[in-house]
Amino acid sequence: MILQLKGHHSLKDEDYARFARFYLANSDEFDEQYMLHDALFHLIDTIQQTHLLLFDDDQGQLSAFIQYRYMENVHTAFIDSAVLVKKYRSSRVFFAGLRDVVLWICEENRDVQTIQFHAAANNRYINRLYSKFAVRTDVQVRNGRTEHVYTANLEPLLVYLKIQTTSRSV
Repeated sequence: MILQLKGHHSLKDEDYARFARFYLANSDEFDEQYMLHDALFHLIDTIQQTHLLLFDDDQGQLSAFIQYRYMENVHTAFIDSAVLVKKYRSSRVFFAGLRDVVLWICEENRDVQTIQFHAAANNRYINRLYSKFAVRTDVQVRNGRTEHVYTANLEPLLVYLKIQTTSRSV
């Protein structure tokens, strides 16, 4: 199984429509309290402020997305949301996907020094997974839900992901 990456630079209106439908159909993956109005608000609030990466499977079906943005200081990329359909989930696919995203961000913005992302506080699996390569740096309450914010300094993350670097030339 190979997922084909399509970056925000080449996305068309129909890609954004596919993303919106996919996001709404899979929004329950974030947590059981995530309601339709939360998903709609997220789409409206973030679609113009974030970068979007879409991943299609061999049949051309949207199977994953990652939404990210650069913080005001441009040295931090914040992954707002990401979903991979259940049939493709595995540690190997997660590792490969994270690797692809970090490479993409590094190529797009050579000033990035940290990557941040969040996880629902009650999702023990995701929190345990993220703590393998990042440090919990904050706790936020968004839409009535508690989330842990994780921060990964880029250089150790590149080592963890086995990305060879020579002075950040990835």
